[in-house]
Amino acid sequence: MSEEKQEDIQVFTCENCGGNMVFDIKSQALKCPYCETEVAIDHEGEVHEYDFSNVSTLEEKSNWNEDVEVITCESCGAETVVDKHITALHCSYCGSSHVLKTKQSAGIKPEAILPFKIEKHQAMEELSKWVKYRWLAPNDLKLLYQSDKLQAVYVPYWTYDANTSSTYTARGGRYYYETREINGKKEQVQKVRWYPVSGHLHQFFDDILVNASHHYSDTIMCGVEPFNTDRVEPYRSEYISGYMAERYSLSVQEGFTFAKQKINRELEEAARLEVLRYYDTVSGIHVQTHYDHVTFKHVLLPIWTATYDYKGKQYQYIINGETGRIHGTYPYSWVKITILIILGIIAIYFIFVYFNS
Repeated sequence: MSEEKQEDIQVFTCENCGGNMVFDIKSQALKCPYCETEVAIDHEGEVHEYDFSNVSTLEEKSNWNEDVEVITCESCGAETVVDKHITALHCSYCGSSHVLKTKQSAGIKPEAILPFKIEKHQAMEELSKWVKYRWLAPNDLKLLYQSDKLQAVYVPYWTYDANTSSTYTARGGRYYYETREINGKKEQVQKVRWYPVSGHLHQFFDDILVNASHHYSDTIMCGVEPFNTDRVEPYRSEYISGYMAERYSLSVQEGFTFAKQKINRELEEAARLEVLRYYDTVSGIHVQTHYDHVTFKHVLLPIWTATYDYKGKQYQYIINGETGRIHGTYPYSWVKITILIILGIIAIYFIFVYFNS
């Protein structure tokens, strides 16, 4: 059996007491929750990129299921990858306990992971500060946030590298001025002469990041970004020992469509800046791009998350597991909003009386 195979099926049991060891955020090592024995995680190794044309082969040969299992939530349908030794399970998205282990493939094994840096108590401290400044939220919101179970989850992302060769067309404008008489006064009026322009761009794009989760949408994740992806570690199963990782729901091919949209926006900006070297303004930019040597990798990024119900409606918050940045949804207190509106009307009334007295 190869060394790689042995690593994939390794069971992280404590050599002192036989307990299942889990990743400890503070020490960045494996730690036994029973006798507190610690074992360092091997950080050696390289993060590899894979040829985009080789996706099917990678999916077929993936052996990630040898050390993880896929669970499916019966309530919301979320699919999560968990350490095989986890027994008590709740859905990382909706919090439901109605989850089932399945025989489904975990998919392409991650190539890189950004380990958690924020411990649970630190996440709760940041959350407490955040809740404190939700002025329009109900007063009992703080109790709801504290009582809910906060879970650590790795969110799946794809990253893409690509060489691009592009041609662009646009209109470059040069300003000129005409003198006109307006209301008896002569004024200079700015006008534009437009010229057709075209050009070529050659650019390499490195690590274009695309969210591969349908449950943790771009809107939600953008609220806690950025993640320092230059600090990722080569994936080791030790990092998710005792944790959850959502199974990607966006395929590599679908993800590349979103990557190309990001790339195209950057190329349009590059074309705009190039035209502005020779013209005063630019419009109508259109870019056509050929992609070459496209590579990708599967990356896991850390968040703390919880979902809670308030008067029959569901809300969620997430915390960046590396930086502590928070984004969440919360209910509004109509009593507080009404009071604020009344105070605003009173303030406007007194201002009106003051300036008209």
